[in-house]
Amino acid sequence: MSVPQDLKSIIKAAYVMQMRHGPLTENEILSIATETELKDAIQKGYIIKHRNEPRYSLSGAGRSEIKVVLAGGVYDVLHLGHLAALSEARTLGDVLIAVVASDLTVEMLKGRKPIFPQEDRRKLVEGLKPVDKAILGYEDVGMGYEEVLMEVMPDVVAFGYDQENLERSVREIITRHKLRIQMTKLSKYENEKYLNSTSVRQKLSETLS
Repeated sequence: MSVPQDLKSIIKAAYVMQMRHGPLTENEILSIATETELKDAIQKGYIIKHRNEPRYSLSGAGRSEIKVVLAGGVYDVLHLGHLAALSEARTLGDVLIAVVASDLTVEMLKGRKPIFPQEDRRKLVEGLKPVDKAILGYEDVGMGYEEVLMEVMPDVVAFGYDQENLERSVREIITRHKLRIQMTKLSKYENEKYLNSTSVRQKLSETLS
């Protein structure tokens, strides 16, 4: 039997709020649910109330009721291609978590420093409508995906059409850890309509020169 939409909304919000935050305070949980809704979520086993302190956490049963999608990139110069890809990724599940490459990872991958620092890029991505939460990747191989995968445990990982190297790295991680995670490739968009970051930087350079 499917979860009522009001309860599902609470589960989604609790999952997003807990990410890299930990258990929620009473004020935090009541910012996403009424007292009646919270009581119902606890009775149904979707939210756990901690015994020794007024803290609340999403249960495993609650987590199983939502489909979490993970997508990622550098997002150094945001453009319509990023928005289109993230919008498509969002349709694949209930919650979209975007992982943003750290400054060190960008230097390792691109051989240059990013134009915008990591926290600026993270905030910009989190401000996009399709994204429920943006987090920074860790500084390991594959844009920090190994630790992110173990932390987020998404149901789906979505890759941009040009992320073949990342896709190979993530497939190896999933295989090695025997994770039950689906991998999917997002649509390719025409460059004339959706410029890639390299094209945007080139056009900016031409305009300013």
